[in-house]
Amino acid sequence: MPTLLANLGRWPSDIALWRVDVELADTSACVNRVLNADERERMARYKRLEDRVRFAVARSTLREILGERVARDPAQLEFRVGAHGRPALAGFPHVSFNVSHSGERVLIAVSTLRAVGVDIEEANPALDWRTLLDAVCMNEEAPGITAVREFYRCWTAKEALLKATGAGIGIGDGLKSIDLANGRIPPGFDFAWLDDVDGYEAAVAFGVPADTGPL
Repeated sequence: MPTLLANLGRWPSDIALWRVDVELADTSACVNRVLNADERERMARYKRLEDRVRFAVARSTLREILGERVARDPAQLEFRVGAHGRPALAGFPHVSFNVSHSGERVLIAVSTLRAVGVDIEEANPALDWRTLLDAVCMNEEAPGITAVREFYRCWTAKEALLKATGAGIGIGDGLKSIDLANGRIPPGFDFAWLDDVDGYEAAVAFGVPADTGPL
């Protein structure tokens, strides 16, 4: 079951953010009435059981949440894909949502007023993060990152921001198009780090409400 995270003033009140815990050995999660044929085929392409379970739980939970939000049968919802691969809910252009999963956790963000993006990463204390700095950080940012947690926080904030804009990390300069050290983030967007999930680093990003100007 998804758990609605407490806002506590960390992000705009119109954003709902859920945490989902995944039991990766639960094969029953792969049999779900709300997944359509394309989703079942996509799930089956994953070679590892844990990847199939993670996908099934994330996608079916997203359908249940969106179905409740728009008062539709979750199994009947249709998704379309934008220019950079960002999914949208067909027939409900005002509903913005985003999903991220890592390890045994899933984050789902939904808003009917603004664009949202999320990222979650299972924190590996043994990660050789220094070898990844050049791919993730601007030159000005690198000196300020001295521990693995700081690296993950930089990574998750940037990925959440890029997902919120709809660009994704594979477009242009990707993660290096954002300079957190100097506050250079996509215009009209902001973000918040999440400390709700032990063993993971995560962030939620969000844009301005539609047609209302800057935050």
